[in-house]
Amino acid sequence: MERFLAENDDGWDFKVLVLENTWVLRVPRGKLGIEELAKEARLLPALAPALPVEVPRFEHVSREPWFVVYRLIEGEPLRDEDPDGVRAFLEALHSFDASALDVPRPEWRDIYRRHAEDWRRLVLPLLDADERRSGEALLEEIETLTGYEPALVHCDLGPSHLICRDARLVGVIDWADAKIGDPAIDYAWLLNAPFPDWNVDDELRRRALVYHRLGPWHELDYGIRTEQPQWVESGLEGVRSRL
Repeated sequence: MERFLAENDDGWDFKVLVLENTWVLRVPRGKLGIEELAKEARLLPALAPALPVEVPRFEHVSREPWFVVYRLIEGEPLRDEDPDGVRAFLEALHSFDASALDVPRPEWRDIYRRHAEDWRRLVLPLLDADERRSGEALLEEIETLTGYEPALVHCDLGPSHLICRDARLVGVIDWADAKIGDPAIDYAWLLNAPFPDWNVDDELRRRALVYHRLGPWHELDYGIRTEQPQWVESGLEGVRSRL
């Protein structure tokens, strides 16, 4: 019997195989991916009942070597569907009590301060003089990322991780970056692409815009470090477009 196997090799920390449009095999590329996958295996079973959408339910977890298997959540990446459903998901996620779970609780600004040190060295030299001034001003805004109530955040809510079916949000995948942090980061793309008219706190909107503007810096950094020109090109274009 013929079997259909699709491979997604675009992920930074994982390789993904989909068998017969039913089963997902997710394999970490290195130590960081292993740590992230172990975190998901702890977090998702506790989180799933609290959310109004599906999350991956690992039906097999292998630790030697590390990989997981789960049923595919069928659908398409979100464009601008189901704003009410997306808001309901965010509210459920950010109100979830993760205090009893082993979830990273980093000093939030320290993460971005470390990024800024790298970006001043790797990214700013690729920009022209005016762009460098705007880029430095953006990096200085990292010091303003304060004053929020920490919550469990997905931390990577782009369209490919928000799965829709029949114009409804039905699933959220790839929880590798989940941690306790600033809820505004989960609004970064949503407020600045599909749902700019959402009624949200002005300060949350401001911080979400900072995260949105910094998004391509991660991509460019990754492309430089891994010597992948396609990520460098797309990341640099994104950095410039959001300065």
